Amino acid sequence: MSNSVIKIVDLFYNPKSVAVIGASKVPMKGGNRIVTNLHSNGYKGQIYPVNPNYTEEDELCGFKFKKSVLDIEGDVDLAIFYVNNRIVTDIIKDCVKKGIKAAIIQSAGFEEVGVEGLKLRDEIATITDNFSKLHIVGPNCMGISRFDGDYDDKEKKGGFFTGQFTLTNYKRGNAAIITQSGFLNGGIAPLIFHQYPNLGFRYIVSIGNKMDLGENEFLEYILEDDTVNVIAIYLESFKDPRKFISLCRKAKQLPKKTIILLKGGKTSQGMKAASSHTGALAENEKLIDAIIKQAGVIQADNFFEMFQFLRTFSMMYKSGKQFPREGNIALVVGSGGMGTVMGDIAMKYGLKFPEFGEHSYNILKSVFPDWMPPNRFALVDVWPTMEKAMMDAAKKAKSTAKKSTEKTSGNEKNRNPFRMMGSSGNVMEVIQRAVLEEPKIEGLFTSMPGGPRGNGGPIDFMKPMLERIAQYPKPIFFYSVMESEGTLEMLRLYGEYNIPLFSRTEDVAKNFAVLVQETKNKEKFSKIL
Repeated sequence: MSNSVIKIVDLFYNPKSVAVIGASKVPMKGGNRIVTNLHSNGYKGQIYPVNPNYTEEDELCGFKFKKSVLDIEGDVDLAIFYVNNRIVTDIIKDCVKKGIKAAIIQSAGFEEVGVEGLKLRDEIATITDNFSKLHIVGPNCMGISRFDGDYDDKEKKGGFFTGQFTLTNYKRGNAAIITQSGFLNGGIAPLIFHQYPNLGFRYIVSIGNKMDLGENEFLEYILEDDTVNVIAIYLESFKDPRKFISLCRKAKQLPKKTIILLKGGKTSQGMKAASSHTGALAENEKLIDAIIKQAGVIQADNFFEMFQFLRTFSMMYKSGKQFPREGNIALVVGSGGMGTVMGDIAMKYGLKFPEFGEHSYNILKSVFPDWMPPNRFALVDVWPTMEKAMMDAAKKAKSTAKKSTEKTSGNEKNRNPFRMMGSSGNVMEVIQRAVLEEPKIEGLFTSMPGGPRGNGGPIDFMKPMLERIAQYPKPIFFYSVMESEGTLEMLRLYGEYNIPLFSRTEDVAKNFAVLVQETKNKEKFSKIL
């Protein structure tokens, strides 16, 4: 990584002082929220609210207003613009005169609006001497975020957040996002933190129209951070395709780096939308596909997939699980119909059910009834084992009962079929051991147990099981057939063990398939480079 790129990007992520141009005392205005976001999340540098409509006696978050950046006595590393596009160029002149080296222009109304916006862009390029005097992120963006700690950590490390939406409930982690769509660092960010409570971030950057800096500079910077394992990128255009391909291939040489790409504007209709959104120029669909293929990235088809892939890879890297190569899976279900449907879905994504070896098969046989032995291939329908476990438990209760009430009653925990003791101990523990210790199997898919929360329901039952199976080096994916009360609670619980929980069966197979794809991509590009 070149020192020049380090220094340039570092001006945005680690400024010692920030001027917020367009700051306001009105709480609902973006300029107010930017200052509040910086201050409330622990930014330690100096903040200068700038607005000619206030006097220098006015304050925001304890910081006195300035009428112009030229009125600021100290140095300013970064200027954040939240003003009308028509006055941006004049303020850019003041920033250059002040010696400010970096600016985030959150204002819209540039390339995306046509000729007048293009004129503004050209004026800024001239004023900054083609951005050599002042580097710019944006315009038409939602700024950047650097996460130094969790939202609720005692040290209040917070981070550096320049967006106009107040961020809460975030976690620092091993993921990053580079996006041309501002909402990923704006209004939807809190929803991401809520929906994926165990997914933590190190960086999010909204690059907007990419007047100066774009995806390549930030990707190059983030690739050098060893704490980041997975980077999701949303683009509507490629600024320098060759450089992008080169950086993505570089990631393939690094042991713990994965890049996920969602490319918007692949169709004529999508490209029309992208042009009005970020001023993106039309790109040939075949060219886009060629870039993606040469880059060796994981491709997402929509934002939902992008976030799911991001979570899956994040958990894989955090847990140190072995990435699958052949796509050999085991499926443990409580319904023959579900097994049949999942078999079709698995094959759709190139996944296979291998044959059990004799050792694993004999372990399985020990918990199955004689009248319904297990499959030889790795699809395990546990219903017969539940019936056998219940019959074995009933026999045991009958032989040891001292009172008639003890024959028919018992607490919820004792009636849970999965907890009932058959001839070989806990049924599910035996099945999972047989599956996860089978050398041919690379991963396990299984459904989340139903039933009430607490009193022997999923939460009470799952904790010890998750602790046990999390020790295995193979990825384990759970799915819930239907959303239910306590889904978020279960997401948090599974996430504590870096085990993803899915609400759609197809997503289970799709997310495992991209792990296989990433393994093969790394092998392929390690030979090319």
